Amino acid sequence: MDNSKQITVFLYTGYTPRASALKERITKACDGRAIISLIDSENSILEKRSRKENSVVVLDLPNIKRSAVQTVKLVKKRTSKTKLLAIHIYTTRLLVNPLLDAGVDGYLTYEPSPEQIKEAITSVLDGEQYLPVDILS
Repeated sequence: MDNSKQITVFLYTGYTPRASALKERITKACDGRAIISLIDSENSILEKRSRKENSVVVLDLPNIKRSAVQTVKLVKKRTSKTKLLAIHIYTTRLLVNPLLDAGVDGYLTYEPSPEQIKEAITSVLDGEQYLPVDILS
């Protein structure tokens, strides 16, 4: 990913205080180059994502009412080219695998550091899968 390029991040979360904290972390992680839009439905992803290049959808899965795998499948079904970065509480590969099978491009555990966020967004936008080191093993 070009470090001078602006990034569009669509943050899909159902919990407003958490959304503010994640938005702040993502802004810090992207060195101020990210335009972050909060979205509240899969339809919003469809409407907004189709007009943006260099974008990623961050799914804050524990705070979305639908199941994690259902959410990923629904988003991928509607917008198959969308880059998806999932955040969830799972810390083992066994639990993360269904999300990968459903179509996420990257995965972060629930409280990622700005460094992890930056690495994950960069990897996903470059077409690579991202998993934290502790989940890779």
